Amino acid sequence: MSSKDRFKEEEDDDEEEANWQDSYSDLMTDLLAIFVILFAFAMMSQAIETSRMRAENNQKLIDVSIDALLPEGESMVSSNEGVLPEEESFNNLYEHMKVYIEEEGLTNYLSVTKLGNQEILLRVAASVFFDSGQANIHEKAEPLLEKISEILEKYEDSIQMVRIEGHTDNRPINTREFNSNWELSTSRAVNVLRHLLHTSELQPKKLSAVGYSEFHPISDNSTSAGRAKNRRVDFFIEAAEAIGE
Repeated sequence: MSSKDRFKEEEDDDEEEANWQDSYSDLMTDLLAIFVILFAFAMMSQAIETSRMRAENNQKLIDVSIDALLPEGESMVSSNEGVLPEEESFNNLYEHMKVYIEEEGLTNYLSVTKLGNQEILLRVAASVFFDSGQANIHEKAEPLLEKISEILEKYEDSIQMVRIEGHTDNRPINTREFNSNWELSTSRAVNVLRHLLHTSELQPKKLSAVGYSEFHPISDNSTSAGRAKNRRVDFFIEAAEAIGE
């Protein structure tokens, strides 16, 4: 082998050795970088855990300090025992009315229907409250209205609005007091509203009254039985807004 060939071979060996050293150096640099990153994460996690433990200990100290200032037997923790969620309370309103109607044997004159989760319809035959062609509530109806007031007041927190609607049949009326069924139906609704206000502590802003005359029938006005059904007072009880949210 000539000197030239040996020199070239030595150069190749040196180059291979240099390449190997460079690769090894790069590998060690990468490993060192990974170690530094892992170490930083470990220190960060330890700092977060230490901060969390300090916060918990501080909260315990605050709770102990507050409890020490309270009279014996009292606590800052509030109790919800006996407090019904609004939706459950609204359901109980429906059940209460239903049971009352059944127990008092009033199913021929009163009915209660739940319209979804947001509304209850209490329907009362007009003959229960009024004489024919009149809007004054007769005395025998007062105990019933007082009971309705009592039930509504009990569940008032779950009620958004009580809309009282007066309805008549299609037979015309024209008296000194009422020129048409519009006046009659509206006067009946307003008188029921006034009675509720006088016999309960219901908030006036939760009550409204409207008369629909003969134009919202629920039965056939061509028969006596149908006209009797159309002469009615409806209580539309709307649930508080929080229930639907």
